[in-house]
Amino acid sequence: MTSGALKNLVRRGRAGWRRCLCAVLLLAAGCQSVPAVCDRDCVSGKLSGRTGQVLLSEMACGQVILPNGGALQDGLTQEEAVLIALWNNAAFQEQLVDWKIAHGDLVQAGLLPNPELFYVFSAPDKPFRYAVDFPIEALWLRPIRIAASESESYRVCDRLTQAGLDLIRDTRQAYADLQLARGRLRVAEQAEELRQRITKFADGRLQNGDASPQEVATAKIESLQAKQDVLRVRQDVALAEERLRNQLGLSDDRTPLIPTDPAPPLRVDLDADTLTAEAVSSRPDLLAVVQAVEAADERVRLAELGWFRFLGIADATNGTRTGHEFGGGVRMTLPIFNQNQGAIARAEAEHEKLCRQQQTLHNQIVLEVRQAHLRYAQARAELEVLDGETRPEVAAAIQRASAAYRDGDVGYIVVLQTSRQLIDTELRQEQLHAELRRAWAELERSVGRHIAAPVATSPRDELPPAP
Repeated sequence: MTSGALKNLVRRGRAGWRRCLCAVLLLAAGCQSVPAVCDRDCVSGKLSGRTGQVLLSEMACGQVILPNGGALQDGLTQEEAVLIALWNNAAFQEQLVDWKIAHGDLVQAGLLPNPELFYVFSAPDKPFRYAVDFPIEALWLRPIRIAASESESYRVCDRLTQAGLDLIRDTRQAYADLQLARGRLRVAEQAEELRQRITKFADGRLQNGDASPQEVATAKIESLQAKQDVLRVRQDVALAEERLRNQLGLSDDRTPLIPTDPAPPLRVDLDADTLTAEAVSSRPDLLAVVQAVEAADERVRLAELGWFRFLGIADATNGTRTGHEFGGGVRMTLPIFNQNQGAIARAEAEHEKLCRQQQTLHNQIVLEVRQAHLRYAQARAELEVLDGETRPEVAAAIQRASAAYRDGDVGYIVVLQTSRQLIDTELRQEQLHAELRRAWAELERSVGRHIAAPVATSPRDELPPAP
């Protein structure tokens, strides 16, 4: 082998190694992993910062875990119910998988397309030839795709955070419904006991000749109706318990759910303007729309550039030395007929729709915060009047009516009316407590965080004794 041939061989070898090295670096860049933007821990951290509640790490399908190994037999506080729901609610666990889908899209956006090989087998009088081409435009489109997928991943994280807040609201309201049902049962049982005592007293007066048989019959009918009310309300308790059980993800656990939280807090220092301003600047679902707008921006850029094709080609065909010598080349798109006008128009329309959706959601947040604030204020004010004025007056009235009926100064109808007023007052108190809890849960969800509540509860007296 001559020295010139040896030099040519070495030169071709170096050129081949350089080409292989470039190809390896190119593939390595395309296969570079993209770090996760949103995951379960990210959602847990956001919820913890807003509500103080955290999520468990990955759980197996169908697995049920109680906080700190707790048992339902000891009663159930509202915060325990919230934590159980966050850990075990099946629908929420299903939604949490969306972060994996978003991460998969992010990884896919960071991948470069594989080079393509064109090869023609040799034939007589036709030397074989082959070519390798790679879409070079993928190199500058890759950052745009990654930016769009990152914004989408951030959007999913904020959306899942909002889903957690919605679940907390729904759980607290289901908890309030169960407390209301149990409170109504308590009042119905006390009303039944009151009616029975009145019936016994009416029987005694009938035996003494101080009451008519009609009065006794009326008292017995009222007692039986009170007994019927107890049976109906017990079924309402069972229905409310099943709704809460489903919310907690404990459908197969038949342990009775016994709420132990006291009366709801009373807050008079809540400013609607401050809460609204906070909500429209930090609520997760609004932040999710902001991220969606940013992703739409990147998709518009991608649509404006995505039509362009620029292929780098390494072609090996017949030559004078080896018969398949490499030669470089390019192939590109000529935008004569198609500049991707339809995709660009669609991307711009989607961007505009998201911008308008952002304004719509802003208005919706303002409505939700102010409605929840007004409902809470209304229930609180009504409860203050009931506890401070109505309840004492009704209690005094039934005491006077009972004493007058015992002395024979009034008829049974007066005692019946006053006892009904007291029962109605007790039921209204339970309803107002439930409305306070529901409005408070909706207010916290509307603002997007836990609002600290001082210990200030309304009194809960027992029914005064019947005659």
